[in-house]
Amino acid sequence: MTEGCAITIKNRLITDKRDINIYHQSTRSAHIISHHSSITLPLRTVGEDDYLHISVGRSPGDLWRNCLIDVPSWSDFEFSSEGNVNVIHSGGRTLVKIPPGPPNWEIKITRPNNLSPGVPLNEDNVTIGDDESVWR
Repeated sequence: MTEGCAITIKNRLITDKRDINIYHQSTRSAHIISHHSSITLPLRTVGEDDYLHISVGRSPGDLWRNCLIDVPSWSDFEFSSEGNVNVIHSGGRTLVKIPPGPPNWEIKITRPNNLSPGVPLNEDNVTIGDDESVWR
């Protein structure tokens, strides 16, 4: 068994202040993080059957602004949504931009078994936020 990479999931949804739901496969634990909060979880490899499943909490009404998910470019992920989405790879990060509307999306993040040399394995982060607030 390999040592996990510490992944910090940050909730930066300012406009609608929605909760983020996270399921961690290796510990079989579910977490809800509120607006402007974060949680750090160890992510083992896909070969060890580990992943993080992340979605926005279902509250009344739509998200009013663009939502941006910032994930490490070394990670593998499956994204599903009922609406239009833009995926952007820039500067070592992958950005998923979701237009305003119902929070009908989810992302499953895994750590590949074999990473290229030089890829950081100790820690990284995933940030979910409003288009303008994700970098704060």
